[in-house]
Amino acid sequence: MLDITYNQSMIAHLCGSSPNTVSRIAASQQVESIDLSSSYNKRYDITSTRRITDFLYASNKRPIYQQCNVFYNFKGGTGKTSICYQVATHLALLGFKVLALDLDPQAHLSLAMQVPEDYSGPTIYDILVQGLPLQKSLLPIFPGLDLLPANISMTRIEVPLSGKIKREEKLLVSLEPVRSLYDFIVIDTNPTISTLNMNALVASDRVNVVCETQPFSLSGLRVLVDEISSFYEDMKLNPNFCIIPNKYEIKTATAQEVLGAIRSEYGDSVISAVVRKVEEINISAKKKLPLSGFCKTKSVALEDIMDLVHELVKQTQNKIIKYRQAA
Repeated sequence: MLDITYNQSMIAHLCGSSPNTVSRIAASQQVESIDLSSSYNKRYDITSTRRITDFLYASNKRPIYQQCNVFYNFKGGTGKTSICYQVATHLALLGFKVLALDLDPQAHLSLAMQVPEDYSGPTIYDILVQGLPLQKSLLPIFPGLDLLPANISMTRIEVPLSGKIKREEKLLVSLEPVRSLYDFIVIDTNPTISTLNMNALVASDRVNVVCETQPFSLSGLRVLVDEISSFYEDMKLNPNFCIIPNKYEIKTATAQEVLGAIRSEYGDSVISAVVRKVEEINISAKKKLPLSGFCKTKSVALEDIMDLVHELVKQTQNKIIKYRQAA
C-alpha cells in the first residue's frame, strides 16, 4: 500500500478542491513530487499526499468530537467491513491520524489492509483478556493509519471476557491512553450480538449502521435499532447512531422503495450519501487497495465513498454530550 501515488487531480478530488489549489499548496509547503519532469501531472507518495491534504482539508476540520466510530450490523453481508475499510483509509489519506480496530475473527478488515492471513500477533483478545497495552499491539499500515489486527483465535474471547468485572467497559478503558494520539478511531465489528460488540458500542461516540437497501435488511434494521436503543438505555448512555444505505441499485424499484422507507422511519439518522452497488468495491477488496489507489476520479464508487467520508467528517465535528449516570 505504501507504493500508491496520487496526482494533483486525485488529491483535489479527495479534498473537494481544484488541481491548481493543490499545486499552490504543494509549492508553498515545499512538498516534493516523485516525478519532477512535469509541472502539470505531478505525483506524490502517501506521506507527501498527506502533507497536502492535511493543510488543505484535515486542519480545517479539527477538532473531531465524535472520535470513535463503530461500523455495526448483526446481519452478515451488508458490506459493513468494505465501508469501514474505505472510510478508515480515506480519512487517513485526507490528512487525519486514524486508528482502526478489527474486532471480527474473520479478519477481513485486516486482510484488506494487507495483513498476512497467518498473522499470529496481538489482537483484541490480548488487550481485553490478557491486559496487554493497546499501543504495544498496533501495526502501522501507512503514515497516518494504524491497525489492531484480528485473527481466528479471537473466537475464544467471549467466555473470559464475560467473566470480567464491568465487562462491557473494557475496550473503553483500553482506548483511553491512545485517544489523544488520533483524530479518528474506526472499529469494525463482527456480525453477532456479543460481549465484544457491546464493548464497541460502549466505547463508541457514534455507531454507523451499514444497511443494504433490500426488504429483509429493512426488517433486520428495525430489530437492530431497537436492540441498540435498549442496550444504551440499560448502560445509562445516550445513543448516537446513523444509518448508511449500502449496495443501492438505482434501477431497482424495490431498492428505491426500501430506501424511501428507511428515510421515512429514521429521518435525520439516515446519512444523505448513498453507496451504490458497483463492482469496484469488490475489486478494491481483491486488490487490497482503497478505491482512490486505482480508480479514476470519475469513478461512481469513489464518488459515493468520498461523499460518505465528507458527510461523516462534517457530522463528527458536532459536539455531543455522552453521559453515564451514577450507579
